[in-house]
Amino acid sequence: MSEQSRHYSAYIASIHLKGLMFCLLLHAKQNDENSKVCDSRNLFCDSLQNLDFACKLWGLFKALISDAVSSISSLSTTESEIILNKINEEVTSFFNQVLQMDTFTLRQEAISTGKYP
Repeated sequence: MSEQSRHYSAYIASIHLKGLMFCLLLHAKQNDENSKVCDSRNLFCDSLQNLDFACKLWGLFKALISDAVSSISSLSTTESEIILNKINEEVTSFFNQVLQMDTFTLRQEAISTGKYP
């Protein structure tokens, strides 16, 4: 095992994290008996890449929205901050909801609200 840190506590934390990751992979495999552990690992990796991309994309949108709101001269600084905070709360709430649901549930919810063809 190769670690960037030379601290004992970092090694211990790394060992625990790897153990937890292995337990999560085994749990995922048990839920889908036909899959292999490597399939579960690949699914987790894909999900993390999508989440990382979504976070970076939200950072870009947040900067664009912030610039657009601050360019509105009729808004005070306090009003601009209130608007930006509300947008951030709504997006954070949305991401929290999405992360707690599986794709089937999300699709069914989108269909029921007419947001999915």
